[in-house]
Amino acid sequence: MFSTSASYYDEIYASMGKDYSKESDKTHKLIQKYLNTQGKSLLDVGCGTGHHAGLFKKYYQVEGLDLDPNILSIARKKYPKIRFHKGDMINFRLNKKFDVIVSLFSSIGYVKTKSSLNEAIQTMTEHLLPGGVVLIEPWFSPSEWHTGGVFTIHVNKPDLKITRMSHSSRKENISILDFQYLIGTPKGIQYSAEQHQLGLFTKKDYIEAFRKAGLKVIHDPKGVDGRGLYIGMKSLGKK
Repeated sequence: MFSTSASYYDEIYASMGKDYSKESDKTHKLIQKYLNTQGKSLLDVGCGTGHHAGLFKKYYQVEGLDLDPNILSIARKKYPKIRFHKGDMINFRLNKKFDVIVSLFSSIGYVKTKSSLNEAIQTMTEHLLPGGVVLIEPWFSPSEWHTGGVFTIHVNKPDLKITRMSHSSRKENISILDFQYLIGTPKGIQYSAEQHQLGLFTKKDYIEAFRKAGLKVIHDPKGVDGRGLYIGMKSLGKK
């Protein structure tokens, strides 16, 4: 999924002003508001380079999970004391359960289809302890996604220059982002391209997925970064 850009993922989003620390603190406060267990184990699903996971470490016993080996390699180098698993959020199987499961930065969109969304929420629920919480930051809904958008992002450091141009399109309820990169370092200029496809789900789709998995669900329209947040709670009687 992430090719050459994996090495520069953090630089790109830092240039956009993404505040991981603020988001992690907000998420922690919401976790504490709804969590009904005494434990502190947390699984970050779709953890990317591990930036959120590293910040959650001051509050929880953290593990991460992601499908992309390039991204995981960076996460493991950044945070060698955190255990990172390679797995698909749709059907991963870990031999343990957690008090908290989070999936932030709209990673859930990569499941693409409604049936896979249902399966992913069910899988997370199966890895959740009674009284635990699942927090999922959604991707755009079908009505929010606009096609034909062209955007550029720039990283401008003494020994690193990056220009990323993106174009948005759509095929039914799949949003498509085509990225093209120019990356300049003292070694030269490198070009790479990626395409990301993410499912467009409605509020109803998310709520139904949580309820099918047996969770009580709350929708926070603002969330931690303006994208909204779905908070699922597992009752103490559920195994």
